[in-house]
Amino acid sequence: MHNSKLSASLFVLTSVLFTIGFVPYLTLDAFAAQPTISAYVANDPDDADTVFSAGDTLTITTNIATNATVGAVTSAAFVTGNFTFASPDPLASLTFTTDWTAEWTNNQNLVITFININNVPVVGASTVDVSGTNSIGDLITEDPDPGMAAGSQTLSGDFGLFVAATVTTNGGSGCNGDCEEPTLGVDNDGRRIVDNGFTYNGNPIDVERYFTPYPLVTVNVGKQNVAEFKIYENLGPDKISHFELAFGLAKGESIGMSKAVINWDKTFDGIETVTLDDPENVLDKISVTTSEGYCSDESQTKCLIVKVAHTFRAPLDFNILGTNVWDAEHNAWQNYYNHGIEVVGPSMNPPKEYDGINKGHIYHLTETSKTSAVDEFGNSWSLKYDQWEMDYVLPDKIQDPPTQIMTRLHSDFTKYKEDQIPNAIEQLLVLCPTCLTSYADFEDSFSFELPERINKLDNPEIQSKMKFESERAQQVIEHLLAPSLHHQQ
Repeated sequence: MHNSKLSASLFVLTSVLFTIGFVPYLTLDAFAAQPTISAYVANDPDDADTVFSAGDTLTITTNIATNATVGAVTSAAFVTGNFTFASPDPLASLTFTTDWTAEWTNNQNLVITFININNVPVVGASTVDVSGTNSIGDLITEDPDPGMAAGSQTLSGDFGLFVAATVTTNGGSGCNGDCEEPTLGVDNDGRRIVDNGFTYNGNPIDVERYFTPYPLVTVNVGKQNVAEFKIYENLGPDKISHFELAFGLAKGESIGMSKAVINWDKTFDGIETVTLDDPENVLDKISVTTSEGYCSDESQTKCLIVKVAHTFRAPLDFNILGTNVWDAEHNAWQNYYNHGIEVVGPSMNPPKEYDGINKGHIYHLTETSKTSAVDEFGNSWSLKYDQWEMDYVLPDKIQDPPTQIMTRLHSDFTKYKEDQIPNAIEQLLVLCPTCLTSYADFEDSFSFELPERINKLDNPEIQSKMKFESERAQQVIEHLLAPSLHHQQ
């Protein structure tokens, strides 16, 4: 019984001594770890294409939370000074905030968003690593902080999952016979068949599989433009039966959402027709001609050459172009071109007219811009939430007649008060010349420096007492554990 009580007492005493003698020396840094890069991922947030382009992101993820400040990065050096990119460096020759931005969405994810692009990173080949002088540590701040541990990651993810629309025969269960769709550039194996598949006003470019980066071309309202396309069809140019050119698409929109589309169709017996989908009367003077020509200078393969002459009557809301083509077997393919075509200049169309209702009265509105209009009485209106609303105009203030006795309620009181200020100052200085003089008897302000903070554990006296108590505790333990000093049962 005594042995049990003695053992319990020894356990409690040992725990107390451990807490007093050892725990005060522990700090959170004893358990700190260095972050490492755990992932490097590419992404296209809207999946509008499958190539590296404006709007795409690269995300660097760490294995543990870091001490990085959550929010937008304010300096390019925070990214380029902490990380090194290779094979290739997508940030090379780009300007921070103009061509790319970065943001810590949380303590573990740094998202780099591209506004413009230069070097194209490659999924499965491009890498990111920490620089030797990086300043990013774990969330528990150390002094000094060792930073992130080295270790590169290879780029994963994708630059979009866009899938162009295709049409199949046999009730949608698959195609019979010919299953290859026409192309303006490369086939479904990635082989380039057509060079300079798209040309606008003499500016040619090789068309990619889905999305083609195309420098912005600016054109004027009322001026003629020519778009030229080379289309390859494996069964021959004569088997191409439909081509459509859509203007004014926003990012993420498909051809079916365009309000300015030129359609060319050819029947099985060779009759060609051109139709327009142009509800807002944006297009004018349309002419579509077709011919056959070589797909490239190095090949004798024949392509269908489609030239579309056209004029714009009004600016477009957006700039992306889209094309859709299919053959006699209804094998179809779509392509998109951005930045596309920007139309500038005043509209040649008459302004649109609407009816607006305000306080139960109907007004006839004439559009002055996409979101503003004016009624027959000269009142201005604004388009808000798809509804025309009359702009609020402050009523004119009532003008009071002249008076010999001015009161605060008079409409001219504010002007009267401002006119009296110089007179009041002049009279004040006559009565009290020093009233406006700055007070000179104020003593200079002073500052007080707080004493340097001292850690009491660094105090030699405290250290001496701790050492003394530690030695005394050791003596107590030895005394308690000495067999000769205790009664044995």
